[in-house]
Amino acid sequence: MDNARRALSSSDFFRNSFNANGAPNSKDDPQAFSGLLRSRFVAFLADMAVIAVLIFGASVLFGILGILSLGILWPGFGLIMPVLFFAYFTLTLGGSSSATPGMQSQGIKMRTWDGLNPGYVQAFVQTFLFYLITTPLFGLSLVVALFNARKRCLHDYLSGSVFIRVRPAR
Repeated sequence: MDNARRALSSSDFFRNSFNANGAPNSKDDPQAFSGLLRSRFVAFLADMAVIAVLIFGASVLFGILGILSLGILWPGFGLIMPVLFFAYFTLTLGGSSSATPGMQSQGIKMRTWDGLNPGYVQAFVQTFLFYLITTPLFGLSLVVALFNARKRCLHDYLSGSVFIRVRPAR
């Protein structure tokens, strides 16, 4: 069986996701996980600030378009907000940098459980699971990261991702 098929096997995916076989190990490379939770939180706040600016710009644009269209386009603003969130995280996490601008400022990147850069599909799944799990549980799913050496949250396990530090914490 070639590597592509083996990677798509659901039982192997979930088993390996929990093991994170190819990703850095906290025992072999403790610097990769040093201060990771704090950095992820700060990165998330920075990303929310960027998204707030994008939403403000979209609201101005839809305000103008709504006036010009006599209100017909105003409902579109409600659809653009989720699209902005998912596009921002999917395109930045799945892109060549494997990190959002907030994560880049904190020196962290997303990796697959086998240590590779994630693709857009995995970045979308990571984002979807984050909002699906974290929103109703009000962050309780993030507690999982306190009890494992790689500081992986519940949505990280389910999406097969690992976040690592690529430069020392500030």
